[in-house]
Amino acid sequence: MSNSLSRIAVAAGLAAALAAPAHAVLTNNPADIAPMGGMIDFEAYDGFVTTGPEALNADVIFTGDADSVLGAFIADLGGNGVWGAGNKFAGTGVVGELRFTFSGGNFVQKAGAFVNHYELPQIPLAVVVSAYGQNNQIIESYTVTIDTLDTSYNEGLFLGIVRPTADIRSISFKGVGVVVDDFAYTAPVPEPGTVAMLLAGLGAVGFVARRKRVR
Repeated sequence: MSNSLSRIAVAAGLAAALAAPAHAVLTNNPADIAPMGGMIDFEAYDGFVTTGPEALNADVIFTGDADSVLGAFIADLGGNGVWGAGNKFAGTGVVGELRFTFSGGNFVQKAGAFVNHYELPQIPLAVVVSAYGQNNQIIESYTVTIDTLDTSYNEGLFLGIVRPTADIRSISFKGVGVVVDDFAYTAPVPEPGTVAMLLAGLGAVGFVARRKRVR
């Protein structure tokens, strides 16, 4: 195979790999969000009630349902204890969603946060963590019941989604009385389709340049 054809084959293979369906895993280990591109601890906010959109930094835009709070400082989680007092976080109203979208049309491979939710005695509740891809479609979704003691303080569970490729456009946490802190993510990159087209274009340019040289 000629060098030109080899370049095209490699570019096409990479483009196909980027476009192929990928399966994710749910992780409870914050160390899996590595190498970390950024982390948001919500300490810059002070009880800011908003539905968004609110730019949390250069990478992330927040949206939420009514009564969502950035920089919340106290939350009674019923049977799951209490969050707050010196540790700010994001929280829903009674029922709601906290969504984090990567700005500039970018995507990430991994994202997650430290999470808990309201719990009622003998009535299991849960938090739903979902990753969204292009066109706002759900690409992964998990329902997780978090169980901490009613005497616990700022306890919970890390919930993160890890994909083989960077195809997460946004990630959300929703349920009853959901609280979220230390939202972490890997470095944002351009949408997969853009990268695939770039690789294919580079292969075509290499092929044309090679043909000109051999004439």
